[in-house]
Amino acid sequence: MRELGSGPGVYHYAPQPHALERRADVDSSLWATMMPLSDPSSFFVGLSSIVGRESWKYGERAFRYCQHDIGHAIGSLRFAAAALGWGLRILKCADNSEVATLLGLDRNEDFEGAEREQSELLALVGPATSRSAYRPDPGFGQGIATRWYGKANILSRGRGVEWTAIDEVARSTSTSRLGFDEDLAGYPSEEELFESPVRAGSQSAERVILGRRSAVSMDASTSISAATFFRMLGRLVPTRGGRSVPWDAIAWRPRIHLGLFVHRVDGLASGLYAFARDPGKVDALRLAMRPGFLWQRPIACPHNLPLFLLEEGDFGALAAQVSCGQDIAGDGAFSLGMIADFMGSLVSRGASFYRNLFWEAGLIGQVLYLEAEEAGVRATGIGCYFDDPVHDVFGITSHDWQSLYHFTVGGPVEDARLTTLPAYGLEHHMG
Repeated sequence: MRELGSGPGVYHYAPQPHALERRADVDSSLWATMMPLSDPSSFFVGLSSIVGRESWKYGERAFRYCQHDIGHAIGSLRFAAAALGWGLRILKCADNSEVATLLGLDRNEDFEGAEREQSELLALVGPATSRSAYRPDPGFGQGIATRWYGKANILSRGRGVEWTAIDEVARSTSTSRLGFDEDLAGYPSEEELFESPVRAGSQSAERVILGRRSAVSMDASTSISAATFFRMLGRLVPTRGGRSVPWDAIAWRPRIHLGLFVHRVDGLASGLYAFARDPGKVDALRLAMRPGFLWQRPIACPHNLPLFLLEEGDFGALAAQVSCGQDIAGDGAFSLGMIADFMGSLVSRGASFYRNLFWEAGLIGQVLYLEAEEAGVRATGIGCYFDDPVHDVFGITSHDWQSLYHFTVGGPVEDARLTTLPAYGLEHHMG
């Protein structure tokens, strides 16, 4: 990337000008030792959170919302890399302190008076990195920068409420150098999952990605076809071999499953449904939920799609009620709660995996946003919900399972008070 400078460096992405700002010069010889198994054109992408930008509105919930956003960002990065023929892989063996050092987030002199950034993750991007075995050495990034530039902007003059619980959770879930990879044995191939070719969409990736918007309201009338609904769900399942985008970016088997409120899907009964994103977890979900549920496979559902009807009925009002009374959850074609295999994941992977669960939930949301756009409808994430009532709906009584995020998909109602502007370069590319 010679157009960025004569040598390697650390850059900050500034979204408003859609540009890179050089933060540091990097020692070329040290950089070479960091990339021993990668293509020379590979590079790292680091993600961080500014929790203060969420806590002024959401209080203690700000931490989880930032983790949701990280999941959405992982999806955005993976799809962007795929559009260029590249792979992307999160490095689970680089801990938070190492990522902070590499990105300059631990430099007190650069954050004087400004909100601190919390390091989240580091990913390797390049032509052959989707299944990379790259493992950085301990002390990764230490002393690599020869000169730093710039200081952080002060986003708010007032400090507001100090949410100490957020700092406690951040410390408790700080990642360590415990890398892991979980195989996808038992997962279907793409052909087995969809039973017909599905690669040809009605829109280009550019149009879908740059045109994606969040719905602010649903029309309570638009329906989608069962085939569209099944395809959306199918895109949420990693396929055998671990090469399915964007799921090849993460190194663990799915821990997030769906409790669905189906309102308007042509050819499918309205009601409560369960969708197991890991086929090996169907029995565990069945045991965790209400004993009287039907657990029937829809007749038209692809054989390898683990979708089950639990109870028929109109659950639109209930969907809105458990989503903090927001009508948008009941007015779409369907809505859902993302139910995590919670305690088992933390016991087996440690407290830091708490973040990973929310990343996975956000990544599911990003896929649903794009699938909805491609289908000619819209979606939106619902961060406010009542988790205990959600558990009651599905009969979940154990703390082993927890609802972490809600989502809704349907026909959007445009708000005339809002102005929609084109994304970066969209007016030029799409005309």
